[in-house]
Amino acid sequence: MPEVKRPIIDSIREYIATCPYIDDRKINIDYLGDRMEYSIDPIGADPIYRRYTDGTCLKQFQFALTSKEAYDGDARTAIAKSGFYQSFEEWAEQNNLEDILPELDGHDAIKVEVLQSGYLFAPDVDLGRYQMICRLIYK
Repeated sequence: MPEVKRPIIDSIREYIATCPYIDDRKINIDYLGDRMEYSIDPIGADPIYRRYTDGTCLKQFQFALTSKEAYDGDARTAIAKSGFYQSFEEWAEQNNLEDILPELDGHDAIKVEVLQSGYLFAPDVDLGRYQMICRLIYK
């Protein structure tokens, strides 16, 4: 029986947990509950990022980093939440430069990119859902 590789989403979750801007809230996979927490949600996308003439290719894994955050319509609250996503984006860019990437079973991570900056996705009375679209490029 072939050995089962660790899922890529698990590697991404472990990587994101190392971000100094992520507080001690729970990091879920494909689930965002009723409290302030984070989730990593896979996004359906073509798994091939770039195909080469020799038959090899680079692959991609797209995901949304989402969070439930305190939401009250106040500008200061919105600025703080926007600042978190900006800081996360800069952290990921710096990690790419320093070759600090998710550790994958059977694959080599190349970079983590932010495709869409963090924004308020769904406002609610007390909590708002924020999200940022990212992808992992690997071979």
